[in-house]
Amino acid sequence: MEQKIRRGITGWILVAIFALFFAYDVWEGIGNFFGVLSQSFSLGIGLSVFGWFAIILGILAPLVLFFLALWVSRKKKLLPSFVIFIVALSVSAVIGVDLVLGTNAFLIFSVS
Repeated sequence: MEQKIRRGITGWILVAIFALFFAYDVWEGIGNFFGVLSQSFSLGIGLSVFGWFAIILGILAPLVLFFLALWVSRKKKLLPSFVIFIVALSVSAVIGVDLVLGTNAFLIFSVS
């Protein structure tokens, strides 16, 4: 019979610490959202479809990755859970950095 592993107090502390890291990534995405919108308003141009996709992805990706890591690690012990959260946080950071630094302004703004 398979024994169910429950998340103990240290597991929930781990989840809470990583929730703060992911919340910071979401906060960065929200800041980028308002920054890009204010920049487009000040320039008098709109956002392209890719621009909307990029700034919304910057907000949603950390949320989705956190809950995915929480779901995948629900029956794992502490060390595998830690590794799962580290990988999810790393993927979230790569997505955030790629959207901020790797995207050309001509792709974000609708210049016609």
